Amino acid sequence: MRRSARPPSSSANIMFTITIEDQNNQVADTFSFDHGSYVVGRLDTCDIVLPTGSVSREHARIFVQDGRCYIEDLGSANGVVVDGQKVVQQRDLGTASQIRIGDYYLYLEFKRSARMQNQNVLSTLFIDSGSEHHKLVRINDAFAGEEFSLSEVENTIGRTDENFILLSDASISRRHAIIARHGDLYSVVDCGSSNGTRLNGKAVQSQQALSPGDRVEFGNLEFVFVEGNASVNPADFAGSGSSSAMTTYAGLAVLVLLGLALGGAAVFALVGSGENEGQAQAQAPPSLEEQVAEHVADGRTQLELGNWDGAIAAANEALALAPQSAEARALRDQVDVERQAAEKLAQGELLSEQGRHEEAREMLLQLPEGSIAEQRAQTTLAHLNRTIAYNLRSEASRLFKSRRDADPKAAHALLVEALEVLPDDPESRALLDEVEAHMREKRIAFDAYAPAP
Repeated sequence: MRRSARPPSSSANIMFTITIEDQNNQVADTFSFDHGSYVVGRLDTCDIVLPTGSVSREHARIFVQDGRCYIEDLGSANGVVVDGQKVVQQRDLGTASQIRIGDYYLYLEFKRSARMQNQNVLSTLFIDSGSEHHKLVRINDAFAGEEFSLSEVENTIGRTDENFILLSDASISRRHAIIARHGDLYSVVDCGSSNGTRLNGKAVQSQQALSPGDRVEFGNLEFVFVEGNASVNPADFAGSGSSSAMTTYAGLAVLVLLGLALGGAAVFALVGSGENEGQAQAQAPPSLEEQVAEHVADGRTQLELGNWDGAIAAANEALALAPQSAEARALRDQVDVERQAAEKLAQGELLSEQGRHEEAREMLLQLPEGSIAEQRAQTTLAHLNRTIAYNLRSEASRLFKSRRDADPKAAHALLVEALEVLPDDPESRALLDEVEAHMREKRIAFDAYAPAP
């Protein structure tokens, strides 16, 4: 494999590294960059040359834009596959772990600069099991239709480039708001911005849950929150934001004044009749059981959002109404379990980011079964399993195929360990079969691998 020289380094916050593994499971090369665009293909004129017939002349393009790394299929014959999914046009590699181009595998890693965090560690990135993240779609201005995928655990929003979502507008504070992702749930919180954050026209005072279709305003900019695969036509929202609401209120005011001019008595009579009708239609207050159920439901929502104090408060309110409520007591007990599990999950994810994969995996496997934290840990665990298995397989391949210090027994042990971590890994199994066949031929004693039932 041949590649062109990379351009001079920029002041980017993240350094990306591509590790390229060839058809023989050997590392062919590594390629580091923090900006720019690189064509991958079979031609010698490409920036990254993969010399095999399964790779098109100009197969794909890897590029950095706004601090994130992307891959684009350039109309290749065999396509680009990222973690088992074929790329349609282009894909953000900020959540990719394995890229397949022809017979080659490419693994993406990144290194954060000291300005972004105190540590400067290398971490393999990973996907979220193929699920679509929700997104914000901009409406009611000249940039209507612009989309922002909410793929991070904390999607920071602000006017400076330290934020995940950069909004260049005078009404936006340097660090304006955060949209947090909690599994399939999202919430928004204002960061003390000058011009505020509004959810469906109401000021966001604390952490508030988001639902698809919600309208979110950051300063003077307005967005609609939708699922990741939803199609949004900005024209459907044209003139329907705050300005239209003000027009409506102004129109109502004119009508009221006109009504007063024509006859105040008639207006008050209409208002009075409306109040009487509303009173006649008023529903009976909720029963005790309904109030308790409402507090418990609110507590569970707060629990999903990681708002422990809110969940405890809801449980206590339910218990104040019904001290013997089993559901309220179970909710209060669950808060303590989930709080501790969330702390352990955070520790495990930090270890994963630091590249301490085995320690991270051991930590996450200790999470209480059935807990919210355990469910949320599955994506990280899947990444860790793939990464650990890949590292073990790579070392086993080196030991098995080395001309100077070949050690098939050590390679066999590593491959068995890799399959214990990732039992369904076809590459580890294929290499293990090759190693065992070699050891039988060379009459090397070993215990044949037998997968767990």
